[in-house]
Amino acid sequence: MSFSLDSEIKERVKAATDIVDLIGSRLELRRQGHNYVALCPWHADRRPSLHVNPQRQIWKCWVCDIGGDVFNFVMQDEGLTFPEALKKLADRAGIPLEDAPRLGSKPARRGPDKRALGQALHWAANFYHRLLREHESAQPARDYLEQRGIGQEAIQRFCIGFAPEGWQTLIDAARQQGFSNRLLDAAGLVIARDSGGFYDRFRRRIMFPIRDRDGQTIAFGGRILPGDDSAAKYINSPETPLFRKHQQLYGFDLAHRSMRQTRVALVMEGYTDVVISHQFGIENAVAVLGTALGEAHLKTLRHYCDRVVLVLDGDEAGQRRSDEVLKLFLQAQLDVRVLTLPEGLDPADFLLRFGASALQEKMAAAVDALEFKVQRVARGFDPLVDTHRASRALEEMLELLSHVSYSGLLSNESFRMRQNQVLTRLARSFGVDEGLLRERLQTLRRRRRHRSASSDAPHLPQWKLSELTLFEQEFFELLVLAPEHASMLLERVPADLMESAPGRALLQVYEQQELNGQSLAFDDVLLAIEEPAIKSLLVGVQEQAIRKNERSRFSVGQRLQAFTHSLGERLTKSRLEQLANQLATRNLHGEDELALLQSIVKEQQVRQGLVRHQVEMAAEEVPPAKEKNSG
Repeated sequence: MSFSLDSEIKERVKAATDIVDLIGSRLELRRQGHNYVALCPWHADRRPSLHVNPQRQIWKCWVCDIGGDVFNFVMQDEGLTFPEALKKLADRAGIPLEDAPRLGSKPARRGPDKRALGQALHWAANFYHRLLREHESAQPARDYLEQRGIGQEAIQRFCIGFAPEGWQTLIDAARQQGFSNRLLDAAGLVIARDSGGFYDRFRRRIMFPIRDRDGQTIAFGGRILPGDDSAAKYINSPETPLFRKHQQLYGFDLAHRSMRQTRVALVMEGYTDVVISHQFGIENAVAVLGTALGEAHLKTLRHYCDRVVLVLDGDEAGQRRSDEVLKLFLQAQLDVRVLTLPEGLDPADFLLRFGASALQEKMAAAVDALEFKVQRVARGFDPLVDTHRASRALEEMLELLSHVSYSGLLSNESFRMRQNQVLTRLARSFGVDEGLLRERLQTLRRRRRHRSASSDAPHLPQWKLSELTLFEQEFFELLVLAPEHASMLLERVPADLMESAPGRALLQVYEQQELNGQSLAFDDVLLAIEEPAIKSLLVGVQEQAIRKNERSRFSVGQRLQAFTHSLGERLTKSRLEQLANQLATRNLHGEDELALLQSIVKEQQVRQGLVRHQVEMAAEEVPPAKEKNSG
């Protein structure tokens, strides 16, 4: 389970990845003594509670009670499995994994690797861009971009291109560069014919390269030329090993630095909206890729900003789309504002007509999303007269508020205050007792919590240190503090002494590590673990062990002596209970009963002698802790 990937490869990747560089590339780190701190992205953090230890190369959030190494930071941050996180960090470090062995696995058939896909897409972006600048048939595309107000600098910066009308233009040019049709197909650039062969996916379209955070082209969006109604207005690349539409934001590679500086993100709907926004100096603008804003987008955004401004077209469709994403924002507890443009204008039109300062004024005046929703549900009728519509509007509003859980209210004072303001306003506007609204909201929250608890969806375990018994905590702390005695401890502690599920899981990791002949030192055991819950648990054990050792007046050797003595008594007691049970349940007579009684006495003598021997050995082999200054 935790040892499927070759430990040497994992060690190389971990050694090449500095945890401060990794987390610092995603969160704003601040030095605090010898360590670093950051606002935790997984809860509504006001004080930096995520700590990064560069010496031990681990991280931990004390509020969420999770932590680990570079691998499970990426797993936690992006929702990846261990092999996916390993691959991502290996790519980041430039370490090839194609030939990395997996214990007990058979060679698998592989398609083109991600590096080859990236090379093909990078070449295609430059190919399309050159055609836009130079090809005769691209004149209508150049005219359209000029008409839309997109200048040459923006065209260059976003590497906008043009795909001509031919069915094999890209294929023929790619062949000369050594790119096979199979590779182009895997990159989403061509489509396989039913009769055999391939043809270009994008034809007679303005091409917008879609790039990841690091600026690498991973896909394309293609807009049909104006006046051509024979095909869809926009098409995107299909999903590939590099591209997941629901995770990407157009322009994010250029916007993320501005987001981090301003702590604000503008989310728009079109490629040209983003291009012109950046052209006007509004560099924290991004767009979704032909899909609704989803959980993965919010997970990305919350790392870079505290506020998200939804820039909506003035039509009714744009207003309705705000309803679709508002629940997600509430669940994520992000501060979301809604900026509604005048009817008939999209962000690009607005900027070209009124300029950047006018849009920035509207951004500053953008209404809170809950206020926006209240305005929408109460629009077009008198709630004191049309009671039927009023009841539906109230239910819709309370249903929306119920998406924030009780725990979310407790951890987010700002939202709690905002909810109270909304409930007071609804009660006044709709002529309803505020207490009744609160009761109904509580009912809806209880129902949602019940549905969530009874869901069949699998949940990854998230074990806490407090779930370990005191015996288990001391056992694992000693494994961490005295790894040279870990083999002796593992040999003496049977699995049935582990009463908790996390204790059994962590013991299994240590036993497997020893069985594989691997080191039992903390760093090596942590590296071997792939499950994030167990990684986090072991980091918690180490943190507690170090803190306890710094405060304790007992040395590690003395703690080991005491534990060994306690273990002997626990095993003796367990064995005597078994023998006593045999005496009580087996109908023994004469010599058999005498023999069993002698076994009990002998068991006690042997155990006492063994415990004394182990205590003496531990005292000799473990050096005492350094004396602490009393003054």
